[in-house]
Amino acid sequence: MKIYHNIPITLIIATILVVTLSFFLPTQQQKQLAEIFWTEKTFAPAKFDLILIGDSRTYRGVSPYEMEKKLTDMKVLNFAYSNGGLNPTIFEAAEKKLSKEDRQKVIILGVTANCITGYTQNNEQFTIEKNRPREEIIERRYLNPLLYRFAPTTIDLVKDWVTNKKPQNYYSSIYNNKGWVESDKYPADTTEAIESYKKDFTSFKVEERYIETMLNQVNTWSEKGILVVGFRPPVSQPMRELEDSMGLYNEAEISARFEAAGGHWIELNMSEYKTYDGSHLGKESALKLSSVLAEQVRKILDRIN
Repeated sequence: MKIYHNIPITLIIATILVVTLSFFLPTQQQKQLAEIFWTEKTFAPAKFDLILIGDSRTYRGVSPYEMEKKLTDMKVLNFAYSNGGLNPTIFEAAEKKLSKEDRQKVIILGVTANCITGYTQNNEQFTIEKNRPREEIIERRYLNPLLYRFAPTTIDLVKDWVTNKKPQNYYSSIYNNKGWVESDKYPADTTEAIESYKKDFTSFKVEERYIETMLNQVNTWSEKGILVVGFRPPVSQPMRELEDSMGLYNEAEISARFEAAGGHWIELNMSEYKTYDGSHLGKESALKLSSVLAEQVRKILDRIN
């Protein structure tokens, strides 16, 4: 039988070439990176001093790393999800992420209209992530970090990479550790999200029962010694007006009742922040919001301690 001695050498050379190119060529890695991100967030250990909860405006709008620059003695986790409701499901899960060490604990709620309507009460994304099969979780946590290196590419991606061509338009989601998705879109369209919210608010409004559930939790946490902070994530002015009218969101009333329940409300000047779709902050505004929230939390802590 004829033996092809060059086959092993060829395979070795091909393997070295593929591995080398995987570190340089552009690839379509978003699927693997997103899967790793959501699994690591959902199953993060109980080691944090400050937890953020809410919906996509919070997970795209607040960077734990930026907050930790001002709150140097705290470990921060952004535990917000797409269409995340503020209800017992997420309250219980968030509290379990707090460190057991004897230090001041803080929970921050990004209170959007969406979070306190019936539309988000199932916490669909969190529930899906939490209930994934054990085998799939293991694959995401331990195999995906390797697989994403070998994600497929396209001729167009390689061509643009070689020619250093900049895209005329793009939407980017960069999955950071600790739960923040750094987001941007060019060109921005601050009216883009309006129609979808009009459709949602036709069927779902802010309801008293969901506000009461949130306030009861604020009171419970406060009695445990946890500092509870609320804020309204910045949006465009038309979006804010839509939420106030069709969505029945009354920030003045909600913030007053939030503080009466033992929480602390941070008021923001929404004109200082820029969204790329009317609903979500771009990177620079997200970093600014993160810094402002950290500064305000520090002031509250200094005042009460």
